[in-house]
Amino acid sequence: MLRSSPSPKEQEDHRQGLKWLLRLTKLIHSVASDPDFPDKSLLTQSEAQKRQLEELWELFYNQMPETEAEKILAEAFPNGP
Repeated sequence: MLRSSPSPKEQEDHRQGLKWLLRLTKLIHSVASDPDFPDKSLLTQSEAQKRQLEELWELFYNQMPETEAEKILAEAFPNGP
């Protein structure tokens, strides 16, 4: 997705697929969070997967506006690159 020019259908398929993966991962994480759940390692794994999917969602669908990014860069590097 990042290195190609996907069609609108591919973009929508990606959005829907990522949305459902995130929902299902949150569901698994919720179940694994129960104190009586027998496999404690699944909690750590599902937390990591949930975080990764949330970061991907932000990357693809909640991008910072370019003007805001430029403002932050100008504040961080007042003398330019």
